[in-house]
Amino acid sequence: MTEISQSQSGQEALAIALWQTPFPEPDTGTISELSQSDAPSQEQVVGNIAVGDGSVLPDLGADLSKFGSWESVGSTIVHRAETLSGFNPKGGKFDPVAWEKFLNKFTTIPFFLAYTLDYRDAAISKTSLKKAVDAVADLLENITTKENFEDILKTIKKVVAVAVKNNGQKEKNANLQVGILSRNKGKLYLGAARTTVQMVYKKGKGCEQLQQTLKIYRGYGVLDFDMCKRNADTLKKWDFKNVDDWVRDTNSYGVPPNDSPAWNN
Repeated sequence: MTEISQSQSGQEALAIALWQTPFPEPDTGTISELSQSDAPSQEQVVGNIAVGDGSVLPDLGADLSKFGSWESVGSTIVHRAETLSGFNPKGGKFDPVAWEKFLNKFTTIPFFLAYTLDYRDAAISKTSLKKAVDAVADLLENITTKENFEDILKTIKKVVAVAVKNNGQKEKNANLQVGILSRNKGKLYLGAARTTVQMVYKKGKGCEQLQQTLKIYRGYGVLDFDMCKRNADTLKKWDFKNVDDWVRDTNSYGVPPNDSPAWNN
């Protein structure tokens, strides 16, 4: 573990404390505005996946041994971001405030060496989803293997399988997020991809996506192993989230993947 000065240690502690500072509450007018756009034609679908290439990561050390793996350190940190923002990956009700708060907390996790993000436009229709898949694959090619991406794609298809279910609305916006933990070439990446898809109900067919251009958010951070070790006492005070539970605790887990031919077109 890299030694740092007392001043640097204090800076790390301050960064972590500031990150955990509660968000100010939006004013009443803003909440009312968001509520009007929220229900009932908005829904949220989340899927999480952990993958790896078998590469070796540093030893956890005695202070972090209770976590069992670096993946569980990562999932605990992501879960902390969920808790701080009020974001519930198991819930289908879309909360626009929590949705934005979580992304803010995720992108600013103080345990990242660096964070990379961008947005990609992808045109889709009821018969074509490939460009959306390609947009996510393009982000992940630097942080995972081709074999691992196939597993990630299954998670994406599970998220879509939930989104195409009819919730009693003729039209709806499905707000989709896929969380990714990827062990690759000796690093641990924590990533997220999200977008909003406009959908319409077709009698006898369920919901299907309209022809549209998606704006896909793509981002990932690289976990700082040494900083985690230096601040192990803080991490151990947080609500522990085993990586397997993090994968399971979403509203798309256990759903069969969507098998539409549109994935290949």
